[in-house]
Amino acid sequence: MTDSTEQTVEGEKRPASNEIPNNNNHHQQQQQQQHDQSREWQPMARAWVSAFPEGQAVTGSQVEVWLDSNFSSLPADLQSMPRTDIIDRLLSIQDVIKHLNQEKVANQVDPPARFQRTDQWIPVYSWLESLDQDEVVKSKDISDWLNENPQVKDQLCSRHSRYHLMHYIKKCHLKILKRREKKGLQQSGNEAAPPNTETALPVQKTVVTKQPPPPPPSNPLHNIPKDSEIYVAKRNEALRKYEILVELEKKLSPMFSKRPYLGPLAVAAHGKDVGVQPLSKIAIHRAVYALHENASIKASPLVLGTKGEDSQWITLELKSPNPSQDDWVAVFSPANFNSSICPSDEFYLQSPNICTAPIKPKLVAVSNAISFMNPKAPLYPRLAQGKSWNEMTVTWTSGYNIDEAIPFVEWGLEGAYQTLSPAGTLTFHRNSLCAPPARTVGWRDPGFIHTSFLKDLWPNSVYISYTYKIGHKLHNGTYIWTKIYSFKSSPFPGQDSLQQVIIFGDMGKAERDGSNEYSNYQPGSLNTTDQLIKDLKNIDIVFHIGDITYANGYLSQWDQFTSQVEPIASTVPYMIASGNHERDTPNSGSFYDGNDSGGECGVPAETMFYYPAENRAKFWYSTDYGMFRFCIADSEHDWREGTEQHEFIERCFASADRKQQPWLIFIAHRVLGYSSSYWQQATFGEPMGRESLQKLWQKYKVDVAFYGHVHNYERTCPIYQHHCVSKEKSHYSGTVNGTIHVVVGGGGSHISNFGPLQPDWSVYQDADFGFVKLTAFNHSSLLFEYKKSSDGKVYDSFTISRDYRDVLACVHDGCEPTTLAG
Repeated sequence: MTDSTEQTVEGEKRPASNEIPNNNNHHQQQQQQQHDQSREWQPMARAWVSAFPEGQAVTGSQVEVWLDSNFSSLPADLQSMPRTDIIDRLLSIQDVIKHLNQEKVANQVDPPARFQRTDQWIPVYSWLESLDQDEVVKSKDISDWLNENPQVKDQLCSRHSRYHLMHYIKKCHLKILKRREKKGLQQSGNEAAPPNTETALPVQKTVVTKQPPPPPPSNPLHNIPKDSEIYVAKRNEALRKYEILVELEKKLSPMFSKRPYLGPLAVAAHGKDVGVQPLSKIAIHRAVYALHENASIKASPLVLGTKGEDSQWITLELKSPNPSQDDWVAVFSPANFNSSICPSDEFYLQSPNICTAPIKPKLVAVSNAISFMNPKAPLYPRLAQGKSWNEMTVTWTSGYNIDEAIPFVEWGLEGAYQTLSPAGTLTFHRNSLCAPPARTVGWRDPGFIHTSFLKDLWPNSVYISYTYKIGHKLHNGTYIWTKIYSFKSSPFPGQDSLQQVIIFGDMGKAERDGSNEYSNYQPGSLNTTDQLIKDLKNIDIVFHIGDITYANGYLSQWDQFTSQVEPIASTVPYMIASGNHERDTPNSGSFYDGNDSGGECGVPAETMFYYPAENRAKFWYSTDYGMFRFCIADSEHDWREGTEQHEFIERCFASADRKQQPWLIFIAHRVLGYSSSYWQQATFGEPMGRESLQKLWQKYKVDVAFYGHVHNYERTCPIYQHHCVSKEKSHYSGTVNGTIHVVVGGGGSHISNFGPLQPDWSVYQDADFGFVKLTAFNHSSLLFEYKKSSDGKVYDSFTISRDYRDVLACVHDGCEPTTLAG
């Protein structure tokens, strides 16, 4: 635009910022300034309305929200107007903007960008047009450019928030890239049409000169007699390779569009942003099919599991005529990706945004197929406590439905007669899930989940252990077996013996070969897993208290996680709790209405693992282990007073026999107690959490409450109603007069930092990966240890020593009623 005036929403013109008003009439100037001041809200409102996508009308409720957050910025005369009149006035801006935009389009000849709004944006568009890149510009680059152009920055920042400014610029650049790509395709299809030099936009293009192909390599067959066995063998091998390529082309043609090459295979390195996934920038469904005769990839062995292995390494041999650090080797599961099931962008809370990724890869080689000796073989056994102390459950995954084979477990005391226990079979389907990506691009058939109940076990003893193996009897009489595993049964409730418990949350999974994967932001998960495996002989039971796999709707990740923890879960009970990344999906009954589960809404977690809940959809339960009573809450369902879950929690506390089970433990995923990482909310924990539960903790004298969700470690003093009831930090004895709250969410996911506030009740903090180990020596002595996943060493600890009478003693809000009657 060359006009030195700027159009306002009312259609009048006002002086541009670089014009000098007439100083001869001071009174008129003063009136004009007052008039302009009263209109300052209009550009702000117009910028907000213009941020909505084309064709999307602003609703009255959205205007209400905007008014609440910007009411103080409105002029006094506008604030005094009735609320409905203000809303109507803002809504009318849409029609004015639409009219002005149509007017601009009619009067403008090929503008630099299709959504130019004011003169202040022209430098931005010019800069974006000058960028020679195929990716949308990054926030850091935008910030750097704005800092180099302070005048433009000041003008734009006066009208837009930083968030919206970044959003506008990125959206503009995305449209420029799409327009540039479209024009490039049109020009390649119609090279005879000369450009209009007066109106055509200057588009930077990289012209690639086609080099003559290199001379073909000498054929070794030319020097071999055609009637020799070597010649025949090599010719047959070449024919087989040709047939494989032809077959691959038939299978891959529907998956990859045959269009001109639009960009190299490239992946950005890890950024500073948490959870940024390099693979998220590759649009698999837009890959260019371009096999290269001199590029190859070979995978071996061809058949996996020939010796009954559950997992096996694959060796890849790569050959490329032009190797580069930007080359990628990818493994896809499932392989038949279909872009037609892509959801809208709003469902993507984190990478990878497979359906909207900016980079179009170039497929240059495809490996040979890898097959499995038995793709339906039973895998990944995972133990869990049953509904009674002398019951152990075994859950595993296979490809056998009940119409193909009968699932069972063969088990018994080590060296003694082995018995058979049948198993139930479950699965779930795409329509069992609640939202994308679980229902769309993240869907993968989970196979079949089997659970067998091993009952009437003998109490735990150092001299007694059980062995088991999983079997499937096919209809032809053939048996499919796993290897033999072993476990120790649970102790009798109240049994006085050494009992060791592991507790952590938010672990996730990672690739042992260092490759990238979806949601690759659980860097400590392998360290935690390996430390537990190393110390497995000194572990009796494990509690993983929510945020289990971080699959977030990409269901193949559940198989990867069960494979990762199989050495642990197949040996000791692996008890889980529900977290936001398992359960939360909008309009699905979860207490929090986000989509942290990626549409899973709890279905995979409830199916893949067993836990002794009365209703599997309500993820709260109790379990006893010797001298421990564990009460596991579901923080993703309402826990407040008067709810079904609140009644369960009190019933779990009240039914504990503290003479036999002196150690009462409360577990939930979200921090229903205390965490200084919540300092910004000024609640130091989930709102309504303590208000609803602290009286129960105090009344029933809960020893320790554990939480995940916040990815660090923090321990409080024994506390009640925000106040420490003991000044001791390492050895507690005598009357139970407060609960110790522990955040142990550093199992593996990215670390959360602590706030600047240091509450008096916070005894120890550590922003690192780790887990907690509880050791009950007897009814009077408990050892608490916090260990780091990096080295397994103890960094925080305390002990509790007391007698049964200390549990019975009267404390504030924790006294049994008495009477003066004789």
